[in-house]
Amino acid sequence: MFTKIIIAEDIDNENLGIVSSVHAFTNAQVDTAQFCDKTRLKIERALQEDVPYQLLISDLSFTLDYKEHTITSGKQLIEEVKKIQPDIKIIVFSGEDKPTIMKSLFENYKINGYVCKGLYGLSELNKAIQAVYDHKTFTCPVSKSALHQKNVLQLDAYEIQLLTLLVQGYKQEEISQYLIQNNISPNSRRSVEDRIRKLREDFNAKTNVQLIYMVNQLGLIS
Repeated sequence: MFTKIIIAEDIDNENLGIVSSVHAFTNAQVDTAQFCDKTRLKIERALQEDVPYQLLISDLSFTLDYKEHTITSGKQLIEEVKKIQPDIKIIVFSGEDKPTIMKSLFENYKINGYVCKGLYGLSELNKAIQAVYDHKTFTCPVSKSALHQKNVLQLDAYEIQLLTLLVQGYKQEEISQYLIQNNISPNSRRSVEDRIRKLREDFNAKTNVQLIYMVNQLGLIS
């Protein structure tokens, strides 16, 4: 069983409940952090001290305080943690049940498990910990049902990059230049226009503004 686990959760009473449940189930060292930057720092320090965390359990949304934060969401945290410790196991424990978000996390962020908060959330989380320790992926009944919906749109990494740049206010010519500068293909203006047109069709959006709105509503990008 895992012996060193870190939990990223910003709500104190939920944090205590999760820690108590996880510790009782695993008898592991369980550390916590209320903010994503702090979580990443703890993981980095543990690596430097050669006593790495084996499992990260993270929420997706965090309420920020008055301080400046570099990492503001669970998605960003997962992405940053994977850069410094690619082999760490990750379970998302969240109240978010949008299938598009779940699918993106499994396919693009390579998480190992997804558990929805709720009445049976903590017992499902323990099942997830056991499954991930046994080198399996885990989805709780709620997330499994959502993931099996036939109308879930699947976006590849390139499409997510295009949508992210659109949301950030880049024009299509600027997107093309950005892709060229970062050696991302295809990167011609024509290919960018064609893919964005296809995305509008997929989302049934008439304009790029409408496309951006729908992407934000579905939570497809950080």
